[in-house]
Amino acid sequence: MNTFFKRLLQLVDNKGFKNLNDFALNGLKYDSSSKLNRLKDENKKPSVEIIEDIANKFQDLNLRWLILGEGEMLREKIFQDSNNLDNTYEINSNDKKIAFLEEQNELLKITSTNKDEMILFYKEKIGFVEIKLQDCENEKKLLKGSKPSL
Repeated sequence: MNTFFKRLLQLVDNKGFKNLNDFALNGLKYDSSSKLNRLKDENKKPSVEIIEDIANKFQDLNLRWLILGEGEMLREKIFQDSNNLDNTYEINSNDKKIAFLEEQNELLKITSTNKDEMILFYKEKIGFVEIKLQDCENEKKLLKGSKPSL
């Protein structure tokens, strides 16, 4: 079984730190490595503070992998929304990239269809209002005694 501590050591190695102490002091800026060393005991769980510190320092880290041992260690960044650079979509494989892009395409189609439907709706509404306006003008002319227009 791959424990949290073993995954932590893999991360330490992957990020180029000499050892857990180096990671704690220079990577996470802790005063000592004792917070991390206690995790050698499989019965000890990492605190939320430790998880947050690691997540904030290593934003490419897949937290699902670190906490649960599922998936790949690092996430692959493939797309940044041009309207919001903080909105990063993270995908791990070509199939997921394709599925993501297909989903975005469907959303754009729906949005486009909704816009076309709304344009048609408002054109009909404008036509109705124009007819009502003409009716009102004709009624006004009748009341004034002049001939209504058609």
